[in-house]
Amino acid sequence: MKAIYFEKPNSIEVKERPIPEISDGEALVRVKYIGICGTDVHVFQGHHATAIYPLIPGHEFVGEVAAVKGEDAVNFKLGDKVAAQEIIACGHCDACAKGEPNACEKLRIIGVHTDGGFAEYVRVKTNRMYKLPDDSNLLVASLIEPLAVAVHDIHMSGLKAGQTALIIGGGPIGLLIAMVARYAGARKVVISEVIASRRKFAEELGFITVDPLEDGTDARLNELSEGHGFDVSFEAAGVPSAITTCVDNTRNTGTIVQIAITKGAYPVDLGKVFAKELRIQGVRIHSQYAFAVATRMAVEGSLGKGFEKLISKVFTIDEAKEAFDYAITNKDAFKVIIKVAD
Repeated sequence: MKAIYFEKPNSIEVKERPIPEISDGEALVRVKYIGICGTDVHVFQGHHATAIYPLIPGHEFVGEVAAVKGEDAVNFKLGDKVAAQEIIACGHCDACAKGEPNACEKLRIIGVHTDGGFAEYVRVKTNRMYKLPDDSNLLVASLIEPLAVAVHDIHMSGLKAGQTALIIGGGPIGLLIAMVARYAGARKVVISEVIASRRKFAEELGFITVDPLEDGTDARLNELSEGHGFDVSFEAAGVPSAITTCVDNTRNTGTIVQIAITKGAYPVDLGKVFAKELRIQGVRIHSQYAFAVATRMAVEGSLGKGFEKLISKVFTIDEAKEAFDYAITNKDAFKVIIKVAD
């Protein structure tokens, strides 16, 4: 099969690789579309601490069932359109026992620790695979995995209808969190983003934006939160100043959700955390429930036309180098998708 291959960091080529062999409880999916995630970029650049090379990366894939084995085989037929969660969990640790395999002590990720979906075929666990309607638009469905991240983040935040949300970082995940927050009933959603084109796009989707580098932003955030701070804030930027903004602009007894992967320690004012009785909630990937919910939301069009507008450009698998270069260098881009097969 044809696959995008990372022999080592900063090395990318398209080459022939063996089609994966499946065991009981697994399926072989013929990949149709797959998104380039920030994790894929980190793996490519050698910035992912646990990635195993050589590797076929990629985990935001959708496709069709090409083969299936085991008891779950009765639930799928060849040609079914499917999406699959990328988590490979041990099933025995405390997190798994509590139904939280995304926090498994021995967690492995398809496309990071084992070959992924930037290929014509990928091997997945049938108990993490979800059937899509026959008339599903698989290009749009390729956004299911990042949508699952946003759904999980909103669930973990405890956001309630009528509350307010501040999102630091207006990239793909930040925008998806904003969309899901609004869908969940937030009465006001504000996005803080430094890139003007991203602010413009967010405003076109109906969100309030601020530029954190602009004078008067602190006063503007105070005004937007009616002087009390936001009920929930989401750190999706991955820069030290973002957590400070969250602590300063979250209301007493509010919640901060830490989403972005950081390169080092963050300067958190624990005095303010104490005085405001804030809750800081870490999140990792997404729960299986969030993935199931995201699957239904995507195919039902729950988030409206703005959802599919997140797709910035589509490349072919033979254009892998150009696709990664575009995703890395084009700050106007949101989701870059690779079309693997017709």
